[in-house]
Amino acid sequence: MNAPSRPPSFGWIVLLACFGGLGIGIARVATSLYSVELQASEFQLGLIAAAQSVGILFTSLPVGILVQRHGPFLPLCIGSLSCGLVYSITPAVPSIWFLVLCTTLVSVAMPMRFISLNTIFLQQAKTVGAARAAWFRGTHMAGFLLVGPPLGVLLLEQFRFSGAFLAIALTFLATFLVAFRATDQHSRMPQNDGKRPVLGWKEIANQLRLLFAMPDLGRTSLYEFFTQSVTSFFGFFIVVIALRNYRFSSHEAAILLTVEGGTFVAALFLSGTLLNRWGRKRFYQVSFSLLAAALLLLAPQKGALLLWAASGLLGIGLGMVYIGNFMAYANIGETLGMGRVSGISGLIGPTGGFAGSLLGGWLGSLWGFQTLFLPMGLVCLLFLWQVSRRRKKVTGGADGQACETPGISSFEESAT
Repeated sequence: MNAPSRPPSFGWIVLLACFGGLGIGIARVATSLYSVELQASEFQLGLIAAAQSVGILFTSLPVGILVQRHGPFLPLCIGSLSCGLVYSITPAVPSIWFLVLCTTLVSVAMPMRFISLNTIFLQQAKTVGAARAAWFRGTHMAGFLLVGPPLGVLLLEQFRFSGAFLAIALTFLATFLVAFRATDQHSRMPQNDGKRPVLGWKEIANQLRLLFAMPDLGRTSLYEFFTQSVTSFFGFFIVVIALRNYRFSSHEAAILLTVEGGTFVAALFLSGTLLNRWGRKRFYQVSFSLLAAALLLLAPQKGALLLWAASGLLGIGLGMVYIGNFMAYANIGETLGMGRVSGISGLIGPTGGFAGSLLGGWLGSLWGFQTLFLPMGLVCLLFLWQVSRRRKKVTGGADGQACETPGISSFEESAT
């Protein structure tokens, strides 16, 4: 018999998270600027934006089943190598249609990578606790939002597009190499029902039914869908709002995104400790209160100073809800299986982002982009009311705090 393998260290998983976010952050800038370099039309730019999501929407649930069946190591390696290979050949043919093709291929392979990463993070979250688990997400998003974009610009200035896309490919290769130390290569996911899921339409349909059959999962996914919609809408349209309504320069408008991204990442690093201290119910109450305040402050055109302050507050609120959802998914994964839950969250998040951009653009053209922050804030107030009205059980929870009625949600359970 083989000796049991040692669990991966915290440091290796943080390093895995770092490379996981860094490559995507560089690719985000390189792809956008390369499409401009190729003189893409507005229609072609729309195709590229859609191509970044289309594969994710169709492959997230199947990949979640594969991860649940085989464990995260093999899909992570296949996804990292496949994406790295596609990125390395992207600038080989200077054609906008070839860029659309490569972007689509990446979106098909990407779920094998990020759902596997998410599964690893969820597995570790229940072991190391919310405070340290938040570092996985914080490191990943820091690479994606803060380090990757400026590094991408620097690489483009020094090495042009061929060098930048090669650097992206190398980050994916680094993810592949670190995976050997950060994951258990031979283990498979534990099966709560004693059966390993078989990839097929029936299993995919069963995963979708879970959103309605399990209130905890459905509610967490609703929060995830909404916050990803807000993130996508703000990330794209705040620049338009700043330029049109406040006469910002392009540089000043871009800094708004940096402010929101910086406070978001800071909230990720700090929220785990607060979640442990407050419990889930109070944590969500504070999170949705901050998020609602930020969105309601963004709605009226009351001056640039308020816009700056609201953007920073929005990042804090989104980061806190992000960690609350992450730990909720980790709890649910103990029952359903981490692979299944990662597949569902991997579908919900991009779908919310896609809806935020698509519906936001359509409704914003009718009513005004900034006006849409008002109904978003009202939805947050509805979530706050929903969380606050949860009844508690008399018996204590896992950490001595009160739990809610069975079948509703354990907001007051400890994060660990």
